[in-house]
Amino acid sequence: MYQINNKSFYISLLLALSSFFIPVSASSAESSAAQDLVVTNTVKLLGELKAHNGDIKKDANIAYGLVEDIVLPHIDFHRIGQLVLGKYWRRANQEQRERFSVEFRDFLVRTYVTAMVEFSDQIISHADNVSYLPFRNTDPEDVTVRMEIKLANRPPVSVNYSLYLKDSNWMIYDLSVEGISLATTYRSSFASEIRRGGIDKLINKLASRNKKAVLARQTAKTETDISAQ
Repeated sequence: MYQINNKSFYISLLLALSSFFIPVSASSAESSAAQDLVVTNTVKLLGELKAHNGDIKKDANIAYGLVEDIVLPHIDFHRIGQLVLGKYWRRANQEQRERFSVEFRDFLVRTYVTAMVEFSDQIISHADNVSYLPFRNTDPEDVTVRMEIKLANRPPVSVNYSLYLKDSNWMIYDLSVEGISLATTYRSSFASEIRRGGIDKLINKLASRNKKAVLARQTAKTETDISAQ
């Protein structure tokens, strides 16, 4: 359910999101200095991934911790929810919007961390293969940062991620890999689900899957702690 089965997509997505764990100051929004700052600070998350790669493969909770601390503060899940639900967001009441934003956030985090654990070796090996392209923005408060990632035995992968200025911080609200938007990818599958059973059914299904995933993580952590004793 709601999976993107493409190895190159995930590696590119992870590398791209790894670049945005520290916000770019508003004063540098329209200059290449923004990209320079992003490149410099990418070292932190990739450094953590390198340092804990072996541990992450044994315990996914470490990866969850890194994502929670470094990546998530700079992603606007509320705005992503608006894009994903489209017309159904406008029809939803406030409680449904809030519930969807929370459950979709947890769903995306779980998907992201699962890919991080599975592809950590590839992410590390491709970390130096990222190049940033010139800005082409007319709105100083809503920008698209373009990059290319070189992967083995195939043409470079293009990545565009969209950010807007919120309270003097840049927040990610969409990302596309090879023209495939993260928001629109889920929009079609979620719309089908809503047409079949309504938005509450979609939210409940996401919540059920997220709850099962949390229980599985807790079980795995308990087993790891026991084996370490």
